[in-house]
Amino acid sequence: MNDLFEQFLLETRELVQSATEDLLALEAAPGDPEAVNRVFRAFHTLKGSVGLFDFPPWFALLHAAEDGLSAARGGTLAVDATLIDLSLEALDATSRWADAVETTERLPATAETEAGVLAGRYRALLSGEPVTRQADATALPDWAVALAESVPDAAGVALIAVRYRPRGDCFFSGDDPLGIVRKVPGLLAVSVEPAAPWPSHGDIDPYTCNLEITLLTQAARADLDTVLRLVADQLTVVDIPAETRAGAGAAEVFAEAGESDPVVAAILTEQLRVLAATRDAETGAGRLESCERAAANALRFAGRIGEAERCEQARERGADALRDAIAAILSSQGIPPSPAVIQEGPGAIEVHGPDAARTLRVDAGRVDALVALVGELVVARNALGHLAARAEAGEEASTLARAMRAADADIGRLATALHRNVVALRLTPLSQVFRRFARPVREAARGLGKDVVLEVTGEETEADRGIVENLFEPLLHVVRNAVDHGLEDAATRRRGGKPEAGLIRIAAAQEGDGIVVSVVDDGGGIDPAFIRRRAVERGLRSAEAVEAMDEDAVTDLIFAPGFSTAESVGALSGRGVGMDAVRAAADRMGGRVSLESRVGLGTTVRLHLPQTIALARLMVVAAGGESYGIAMELIDAVVRRSRTAIQAVVGGNATVLRGRTVPVLRLADLLGHGGLSEAGPEALLMAVRTGSNSIALEIDRIEDRIEAVVRPPTGLVGSIPGVAGTTSLGDGRVLLVLDPASILAQDRAREGL
Repeated sequence: MNDLFEQFLLETRELVQSATEDLLALEAAPGDPEAVNRVFRAFHTLKGSVGLFDFPPWFALLHAAEDGLSAARGGTLAVDATLIDLSLEALDATSRWADAVETTERLPATAETEAGVLAGRYRALLSGEPVTRQADATALPDWAVALAESVPDAAGVALIAVRYRPRGDCFFSGDDPLGIVRKVPGLLAVSVEPAAPWPSHGDIDPYTCNLEITLLTQAARADLDTVLRLVADQLTVVDIPAETRAGAGAAEVFAEAGESDPVVAAILTEQLRVLAATRDAETGAGRLESCERAAANALRFAGRIGEAERCEQARERGADALRDAIAAILSSQGIPPSPAVIQEGPGAIEVHGPDAARTLRVDAGRVDALVALVGELVVARNALGHLAARAEAGEEASTLARAMRAADADIGRLATALHRNVVALRLTPLSQVFRRFARPVREAARGLGKDVVLEVTGEETEADRGIVENLFEPLLHVVRNAVDHGLEDAATRRRGGKPEAGLIRIAAAQEGDGIVVSVVDDGGGIDPAFIRRRAVERGLRSAEAVEAMDEDAVTDLIFAPGFSTAESVGALSGRGVGMDAVRAAADRMGGRVSLESRVGLGTTVRLHLPQTIALARLMVVAAGGESYGIAMELIDAVVRRSRTAIQAVVGGNATVLRGRTVPVLRLADLLGHGGLSEAGPEALLMAVRTGSNSIALEIDRIEDRIEAVVRPPTGLVGSIPGVAGTTSLGDGRVLLVLDPASILAQDRAREGL
C-alpha cells in the first residue's frame, strides 16, 4: 500500500465522520445552509479522492450523492429525513468499502449492485418520482438471485430478499443477529457467511460480529419492517416480483418443508465448512467441540432434541463422524449440503493478509522537543566517555565516584524526560471517540421512541492512543444504558416536571496523572430497593445477603455478570450483558468504574483511566528468598510490629494499623514459599490496598525503590495468577510485579472462602 492510498483512506474516514455529524446537525436544524454546504463539500471531496483510483461503483454513488446535495444546496430539493437517511446510508457504504479496500485492495463483490440501488434512490429524489424496483431477475443483485434460485419451486408469489450486515459491535448493544432473523415471518431461505475473511485463529476477536446474513421471505413488507425496524440501517432490501419466477407457489414449498428451519440449516452448513477447514493438533479439539456445541445448541433451540443428542454422540467419535451426522440431518430435512462444503480441503478458508498500516498524526512541536532531548542525551553520553578516559588515566576514585554520580543523575533526568515525551507522541484527543456517539444515540432514541439531547464537553482532553481506541465500546454500553434504562419516556418526564427531551452528557477531564470520562443522564436514577429485588430474582444473591448490604454495595450489583434491570429482552438490553463488560474493559485499560445515582434525578457513571503508559514507581521487597515488585500507589504504610501485637483471630491473624483492624498475611505463604520466609521478634508489615479494603503483608525486607516500565505478563508468566506484569532490574534480572488483590482472591478461592 503506497503513501497516497494510505492518505486517501485516512482522509476518507475523517470526511465520513464529519459529514455524519453535519447530517445529524441538519436533522435538528434543516434550514442551516452552512451545514448543507459542509455536507456537500465532504461528498465532493470524497468523490474527487475516489476518482484517483479505479473504483467506478464507488465513484458513481458519490457522484449521485453530490448531485442530490447540490440540489439541496440550491433549494430545489428539500432537506428532509429521506435525504438525510439516504446520505447516511451512502456514508455507511463508503466506510465499509474503505475497510474492504484497505485489506483486499478491491471493492466487495456486492458494491456495484449496492451503489446502483443507492444512486437510483438519489435520482428518484431529484426526479420527484418514487423509486422503482427492477422487474426482471437479470437486474436483481447477485446475492438476491442466488437466494431466489435456492428455492426453485417458489413461483407466482412476490418475495423479498434481505441482506443483513450486523455492526461489528452489535453484541455490545444487545443485538442477537440470528435471534432477530428467526423472528422474520415466512422465511424460505437463509445464508450465513463471514462479512470479511476470517483472520488466523490467534487474532480472532470473539466480541466482534463478522457475519453477513442473507434471507428470502414471503412475508408482507409491513410485517418485515416491524421485525427489522431496529436494524434498518444495517439492511439492504430487494423486492422480487412474482412475475420473475416460474413454477409452484412459494407458500406450497414452505408448507412442504415441514420442520425445516432455514436459520438452523444455515448454522449447520457453516459447521460443515469449519470442520472441512485445515486441521492441526493444536486447534483440532477446540474446533470439534465448538462445531458440536454450535450445531447441538441450534437444534435444541429449534426443539429437535434427538438430533442435538445425535451430534453430541458423534463428537465422541471424531470430526468425520460429526460431519457425517450434520450432513445426514441436513439431508433428512430436504436440504442436501453442497458438495463444495463437504469436500472443502486444506486452505479453503481465506485469512487476512498482512496487517494494515498504522499511522499516527503528531504535533510538530512534540517532535522538535523530542529531537532536542536526544541531542542532550548524546552530550550526556559523551560525558561518560570522558569519565572513562579519566579513570584510565588513574584519577582518584573518590573524585571519579562523585562525577559518575552526577553523570548518572543527568542521564536519569534525560531518560525520564525522554520517556515522558515519547509517550506524549501517542496522546490523542478524546474528540475522536466522542464524535462517534451522535448517531448511536439518535438511533437508540428513535428505536425507543424517546427524545434525547446529547451534550459533549472536554473532548479536547488527551489520552494514550491505546486508551482512546479501546474506549468506544465500553462507553457505548454506558450511553445506551442511559438511553434505555436511565431516561424515562416523555409522559413520565412530564409528570415529574422534567423537560420531555432527556439529557445525556458525555464529559472528560484531567484528574492527576489520569483522566475521568463520565456519562451523566437526568433520568429516573437507580432505586436500591428495586436492585435488591432484582438481584434476588436473578439468583445473584440470597435475600439475607442483599438485606445486609449497604446502598453502595447494592448499587454495585449492576456490574455483576448476568444482571439486568430490563423487564424483557429488547434490541438494546435485557440479556444481562452490559455493565460487567464496562468494568472488565476498564480493568483491561488499567482503570476503574464508579457510579453515583439519585432516585428521580439521574445517574453518573465515571471511568477513571490512566492518561499515558507512564513509568511505574515500584517498591522491591523480599519474601521467601525471592524479590518482587509492588506498585507504590497501592502501599499505604510500611511499619515494624512486635509479634505480640499480631493477634490470632478467626480465619487468621490481625493487627491494628492507624486505628483500624487489618488482616495480616505472610507474602511468602501466599506465593507458596512456605517456611522459607525469615522470622524474628518483629514483623515488617506493608499495608496495601486491595480494592476498597486493606491488608497487611508480612515481608522479609525492603530492597529498593525504582521507576520502571511495567510490561503486561505474556507467555507462561501470563498464566500465573497474581502477576500484574514484569520489568527488568539493573543487573538484568526479571522482576515480577505483583497484584495483591488478585493474590488474595486466589488464596481465598483455594480455602473455599
